[in-house]
Amino acid sequence: MTLVAGDPASCSRVGGSLRQLATALRSSGRAVHGAMADPDLQRPGTVVARARRRLTGLDEAAAAASDELDRVGAALQDHAADLAEALADVRALVARAEAAGLRETDGRLAPAWGVTGLADAPADAGRDVQRESLQAELDRLLAVLAARRRRLAAGMAASGSVLADHARALRR
Repeated sequence: MTLVAGDPASCSRVGGSLRQLATALRSSGRAVHGAMADPDLQRPGTVVARARRRLTGLDEAAAAASDELDRVGAALQDHAADLAEALADVRALVARAEAAGLRETDGRLAPAWGVTGLADAPADAGRDVQRESLQAELDRLLAVLAARRRRLAAGMAASGSVLADHARALRR
């Protein structure tokens, strides 16, 4: 079934890895900051003084990076849950459609090929009503998933912008 593209398990795993990376970045940033704030360096030389000034920018960039990694990781894990739910809902809907003598092709429900029963106008009309109802439900499911994907893509783009701004600041 290709109506719902994506693998919830992989999406969740990438999200979890990003969140672990964010935690590691936070802790290593604190270690570097602690080393530079050594009280034994009462009168630091010019190299240390310059490094301490630069440390503020690095701290801000590391904090932003870890926050973004954590935020993106959480968004991916949320999307994985949405994706798994959508897959289950679409599978159940397609199974109901097949039980009603319908087939799904490229997101559209239509009568299945072959002989499906007696030539009975009321039965055909009932199947058409059921097809329309199931099609509307399928369209809603796919529209909700598409909106969730757009929200995820917008969050990724915003995150990339934040990180790019910090990278530009560090290059100055």
